[in-house]
Amino acid sequence: MMNASDTNQVVSRDDQNVTFGHHARTIVIHHGEKILAEIPTTLRRFAMLMLVLSISIPVFLVGLLVVLWHLS
Repeated sequence: MMNASDTNQVVSRDDQNVTFGHHARTIVIHHGEKILAEIPTTLRRFAMLMLVLSISIPVFLVGLLVVLWHLS
């Protein structure tokens, strides 16, 4: 007779019987760690983007004003 725990068995790569819940938790933990590892990189890139924009936009606007001043 098959009990409820037998239906939730998944065979892993090393041929051990692992419950589906344990397998799902392992996958979520693995992918969660990868996502959390990306956060500092993303924040650094965002900070660099803000730095570049905070310098380049005012310089562009000043240059545009100078050109318009000379054309008037």
